Amino acid sequence: MTPVVISRMVDVINSKDEAAMSMMMTPALASMYTSALNQMSESGYDIKIDIKSLNNVKVGGTSVKSGQSEAFDTTVPFETRSRNFSYYGMGPHIIASERGTLSKDTEVSSELPNLMDIYGEPVMMEFWSTAQARVAISLSQHGKVVDQDEGYMPIVVSMASPTYPHITEAPIILADGHIRNSKYGTKVPFEWRVSDLFLNITNKEIRAIEK
Repeated sequence: MTPVVISRMVDVINSKDEAAMSMMMTPALASMYTSALNQMSESGYDIKIDIKSLNNVKVGGTSVKSGQSEAFDTTVPFETRSRNFSYYGMGPHIIASERGTLSKDTEVSSELPNLMDIYGEPVMMEFWSTAQARVAISLSQHGKVVDQDEGYMPIVVSMASPTYPHITEAPIILADGHIRNSKYGTKVPFEWRVSDLFLNITNKEIRAIEK
């Protein structure tokens, strides 16, 4: 799956297909790429990425995020979100709670929220995978190549689920490319989207957290 996702993402970036970006990417990632590509076009620049090979594909990890979807909306700067939400890490589980809404016992006895405080909160899942790629990049201005390079580099791609109202409504992924709703047993189309590519969103979030 990872090679197909990476190849398709590079195709839509090369073609500047904003409709496909909106369909395949999360809003934050689509906005980042469309804005950057439009700025380049306005200056007469064009970039082409060619994935020559992909090897050593591995699942990097998974995470579960609990809390209001606004807490994890990366179209909103982290500085703004952190004024409204507190974030806690429990292994691969990231919990966001509105400031001042934890129970009194939690606030007094521990820095981590009581699980009862977040059970029933909306939940979304994200997984990321890595691959070693041989990549050729060409940058042109007004149709003339001004820079190009080729070499090996790691590529990290992340995919995120929609936000589900409750953990019992989170999906089970089926072999036929559909997901089964764990609460009702119904099949629905696969709705995950690419949430990060080349660590652009992740690095942006890390820089904001470290400020």
